[in-house]
Amino acid sequence: MLPLASSTTSPGAGDFSSSWTWGAVIALVALVVSTWLVVHHRHRDQTVQWHQPDYDTASDALLVLNRLSLTTAVEGVTAELRELVDVVSRLRIAEQRSPELPFGVIVAELEGYRANVLPQNHADRLAADESLLDDHLALARVQGIRLEAARTAIVHVQRKIEKRTRN
Repeated sequence: MLPLASSTTSPGAGDFSSSWTWGAVIALVALVVSTWLVVHHRHRDQTVQWHQPDYDTASDALLVLNRLSLTTAVEGVTAELRELVDVVSRLRIAEQRSPELPFGVIVAELEGYRANVLPQNHADRLAADESLLDDHLALARVQGIRLEAARTAIVHVQRKIEKRTRN
């Protein structure tokens, strides 16, 4: 019968293997941790690169909305409305790139804003018929509500992007 374990060991062999084992364990742990850190940071960098154009588009939309908030939008007169069309197009592209982010809410609010602009001849029509004043004031109020709703949605999307890229 063969002995399964030898009870006699050579002197010094136990010391070498135990010190070698601890060094190997420490080196292995260091290797695993450093590899995990590299992979994690690489993944985070890729996420940042993926979401950067979306974040920039949301920032551009916020700038346009800030300029639009200074005055009531009038069809054909307000120059920022043409910029708003471009921003909405870029937001739709961002929505396709990242469907899990609520870019659709921003697009819906901005489309609602564009649907409520005052007609170009609103001053002439108002001078001729003062009963239109309430309608024009209602359009201006809806514009303000839509702007604030779009701003809120933009800030929400930007916070979600920042949360994803921070971790």
